[in-house]
Amino acid sequence: MEKKSFEITGTGLKLIAVITMFIDHIGAGLIEVWLTNNAGNISQELYGKVFLVDAVLRSIGRMAFPIYCYMLVEGFIHTRNLKKYALRLLTIAVISEVPFDYLFRRSFFDLNYNNVLWTLLLGLGVLYAYSLIDELDINVYAIYACRILVMFAGMGIAYFAHLDYKMAGVTCISVMYYLNGPTKKQRLLSFGMGVLMLTLMSSVLEVFAFLMLIPVSCYYGKRGADSVALRRFFYLFYPAHIILLGLVAYVLKI
Repeated sequence: MEKKSFEITGTGLKLIAVITMFIDHIGAGLIEVWLTNNAGNISQELYGKVFLVDAVLRSIGRMAFPIYCYMLVEGFIHTRNLKKYALRLLTIAVISEVPFDYLFRRSFFDLNYNNVLWTLLLGLGVLYAYSLIDELDINVYAIYACRILVMFAGMGIAYFAHLDYKMAGVTCISVMYYLNGPTKKQRLLSFGMGVLMLTLMSSVLEVFAFLMLIPVSCYYGKRGADSVALRRFFYLFYPAHIILLGLVAYVLKI
């Protein structure tokens, strides 16, 4: 039995994710757009200061996506109804797309950049395919080959569908799934390797997500506080905060 000096539940990890994501989107959806629009109208000193603020916000924000990927893996393993889980992700992805396009592209419809819920939904589909492959009565080499084919198929879909995090997102989820386990060492390895994939395949800025190994080291697989209201909060926070920031951008004419 693992010794627990301090414990963070799944609910705690999700709270960290929503907070860091909100911080990240303030930078990406407001400050970066303001900088782009005013680069020629402000002093270099002011530009440098605002740029530094944005860099800090975006660095903090790197911690959110790996948590969502890891909790997706945990959710897939423990969910009692995969169809309902997938339907919830699909619903939020659809609801979020227009506000997402406005906040980050100032357009109400842009197929060149699609929100991260689509990435998570695709990742869930890839995990389901893995679980079907693992049940096949074939030799281990054929299983490995099928897994690789599924992962590359998922990566291809993410790339051509212009999903947030693209191929790196699917790879991160896949790595976390196959390395995850009940022990603390397995959880840390799973999360750490997932972050490494993001850093190598997406952006060097993703390296800041390694800081999340600290709270993950205190996670022992417990779901934590749970209620219908809390579940709705976590699902609806994504579109709600994007709509809020979009309204701020509209009012301030950013």
